[in-house]
Amino acid sequence: KEYEFTGDEKVEEGKKYLSLQSDPIKASIRGRFTAPQLPKAFKYFLSHYYPSYITPPEEALKDQQFEFNVQTGECSDLLAALLPKASGLDNMRLNGEVDLTNNRLSLSGDVPAFSFGKNDFRNIRFTGNGNDDSLHMNFSIEDISVSDSLHFPGTKLDISTRNDISDIHLKTQASETLSDAELNAKLQTFEDGIGIYFSPSSFIINNKKWLLEKDGELSIRNNNIEAHDIKFKEGYQEITLSTEKTDSSATPVLNANLQSVNLEDFMPLFISDPELKGMVTGTAVIRQPLDKADIVFTGRADSFYLNKTKIGSMTLGANANLGTGIVDFKGRSENPDYQFDLSGRYNGMDSTGRYLDARFTGERIDLSVLQPYLSSVFSTVSGTAHSDLRLIGEGKDSYLTGTVEVDSGNLEVGYTRCRYALNKQKIVFNKNEIEVKDLELKDVYGNKATLNGIMRHQLFSHFSFDNVRMETPRLLLLNTTREDNSDFYGKMIGSAAMTLNGPLSNMKMTIDGSPSLSDSSHIYLPTESSRESNTVDYIDFVEFGSLFRNDSWNSNTANILLDMNIDANPACKVDVILDETTGDVITGTGKGLISIRVGNKEPLSVRGRYELSSGEYTFNFQTFFKKPITLNKGNIVWTGDPYGAIIDIDAEYLARNVNVSNILPTEGFRQREDIIILSHLKGNLTTPQISFEFRLPEKSELSRDYLAVKKLADIQNDENEMNKQVASLLLFNSFLTENQNFLSGQNTVAFAASTAGGIISNWLTNIFNKQLERATNGMLSTYIDINPTLSLQKNANELQANVRAGLRLLLSNRLIFLVGGTLDYNNPYFQLDQKGLLTPDITLEWLLNHEGSVRVVGFHRSSIDFSMGQRNRSGARLSYRKDFDRLSDIFKSKKKIEEDAVKSEMKLD
Repeated sequence: KEYEFTGDEKVEEGKKYLSLQSDPIKASIRGRFTAPQLPKAFKYFLSHYYPSYITPPEEALKDQQFEFNVQTGECSDLLAALLPKASGLDNMRLNGEVDLTNNRLSLSGDVPAFSFGKNDFRNIRFTGNGNDDSLHMNFSIEDISVSDSLHFPGTKLDISTRNDISDIHLKTQASETLSDAELNAKLQTFEDGIGIYFSPSSFIINNKKWLLEKDGELSIRNNNIEAHDIKFKEGYQEITLSTEKTDSSATPVLNANLQSVNLEDFMPLFISDPELKGMVTGTAVIRQPLDKADIVFTGRADSFYLNKTKIGSMTLGANANLGTGIVDFKGRSENPDYQFDLSGRYNGMDSTGRYLDARFTGERIDLSVLQPYLSSVFSTVSGTAHSDLRLIGEGKDSYLTGTVEVDSGNLEVGYTRCRYALNKQKIVFNKNEIEVKDLELKDVYGNKATLNGIMRHQLFSHFSFDNVRMETPRLLLLNTTREDNSDFYGKMIGSAAMTLNGPLSNMKMTIDGSPSLSDSSHIYLPTESSRESNTVDYIDFVEFGSLFRNDSWNSNTANILLDMNIDANPACKVDVILDETTGDVITGTGKGLISIRVGNKEPLSVRGRYELSSGEYTFNFQTFFKKPITLNKGNIVWTGDPYGAIIDIDAEYLARNVNVSNILPTEGFRQREDIIILSHLKGNLTTPQISFEFRLPEKSELSRDYLAVKKLADIQNDENEMNKQVASLLLFNSFLTENQNFLSGQNTVAFAASTAGGIISNWLTNIFNKQLERATNGMLSTYIDINPTLSLQKNANELQANVRAGLRLLLSNRLIFLVGGTLDYNNPYFQLDQKGLLTPDITLEWLLNHEGSVRVVGFHRSSIDFSMGQRNRSGARLSYRKDFDRLSDIFKSKKKIEEDAVKSEMKLD
């Protein structure tokens, strides 16, 4: 650029006025002065302050008394032409006064911004006052930026100078890490150099106070440097500067010795990611410290950590040339979990070409070191690998290339809680991307899947997934609990195709799958609130994906959306939880297409139709009385809102040994029959419309009684009466009379008696079985079933009880003999003059297969018939049976049950 300067000279009131103007700068001087002697006037004062550097003017100066003012505009280009490494000084102001008559010098000014090299200064303000003896200067700097991570805000510098000696007082602080620093020293100027004599000084780093011990001295003269007793100390940490003579150089070398210096305190001044910790001990030898110094460092780091992962001990080495800006470095780790070599070159003076080339060769690497970088997708990363990687820095870009071979590893997908193993698998690092090709994964059951795709990244930040696809014919696809997601959870094993696409800030995970017919899958869909408790203060409802929120290691906030499309079949059980506190649950199996969509920033939605083929509903009364109701058929339809599903379900409950006396035409007789309760549920899932009907079993004696059948029909025609009788059957195992209240005293006692009877039956069976099986080596066992009914309508003598008991005799591995009987106590229907009637019950079972699931049963039984009195029946039947310990084992194969038992034992161990 070309700049045009204009000037003006005039005399006003006996004072000269001289000005110079242009776009980048304006300057003026006013007073009594002689223009050719202006520089000599400044030299006169400076010669008193630094006589070793500046000699006084040889000629006598005339009367010089003037004020000057300099102000800049946009002068960066002009400054860069004069000083190539400098920039800034725009809108700077400088004022001053020189008065040789009174021996007075004053300066003041402010500089909004100034840069020299990589150092930036902001808002510099200064003042100065001097005479022919001394000068005192005050500097205030709002911020000094040495690097992106190292700043010194609030710096204050005071300098008092006379006769080549300057007293320096510097005080500053740096961001959050360097909280305070104070330097006190004397600087003496010589014709051939300088000498610095340190007074007690200190600085605080990471809340630790470092002291500079007194009498430290640094001398730089005649291209020679000497350091004596310069030691910084904080507890066990030490940094000592000293010099020594060598035979190879006339100039002594400067040594900086580090003893147990904590990296955690100093590294945040220069770099914050990755986070580095450890104790460094070593020596830096600085050769030719006054001219393009060459620095050689050797040492070690103990208890070295990388991003909170312990690496262990490392040997370190580096060679830096300040003339070329090239740093060669190397490191070696020989710890049990981390065995690797690190070597490379860094060129600090090349900001456009390849400034970094580092090679990382790992013989054994613990993969948990990657956990902070991958936590947004994988909640767990573990295992070991070996690698051959290069880290390249070019311009503004840094990237990895090479390969990592996983010897054995585990990944857990955060949103599905499924853990997969990798063994002898290869991962390729290309420029700004990670490529996986036919990567084999195994779930905890040994099922396999293949993974393909590309993960793009910028040195493990700004992750983006490009059609990362996992395919499997059989794999664990979902393994969450209510603590992971209170809206939708469960376990599913099946065939699937899972894809990941998009950046972490808007990533989509899609799973298309179908439950495996040979495995057990179970999905839970809770409703929104509890009917009985309304709100549940002890249940912590967690937003899906909240375990992974804001754990991202980069500036992008993870936003992951899960789309799961399930082709349901009878192998997958679905539980719709109506009331979590009481345990009211609809459990069903069937088939249908169900689409589930949920994310950490999107609520759960469910769509699809589920056709029930079988299932069960657990009816609950006040959380302690449960009745299982069998679901025959039906469907559940979701249109988005998971709690707004529409249901159409038929269910039934078999009430055994019901007291039907209250609906019999003849009073005074107590009769027991099985009653089937059919229920029809329609409408909204959370508030269904329920209707009931009674059905008698095919061989029921009561179905032959016209009056009893008509009575049941009359009850069914009255909705209120029907609901009351159904509740009575479920709770008290008895019908109510027309004048009997639902919660009358006799019903309450009957309910308590029925519950007590079940408890006593189980207790007696357990007691007798323990003794018999021990005495007979497992050949004999018992069964006892007590079913009491207590009526207080007349008197306490109206207690009726039905007691079944018997012995089970194992004649051989395939022949079982059961002999027992039934005692009907106080049943006036059979004989009014007898309190009890004992009827025999004999069964012989022949097991046709080794497991005993298929058998021929021969029997002889006697029972009370309300039309014929005592009735005897004999016959034979073909039976299929299956023994299980848990309801969930009904549909499992024997092999699967045994595998689950072994896993449970291993967990207990």
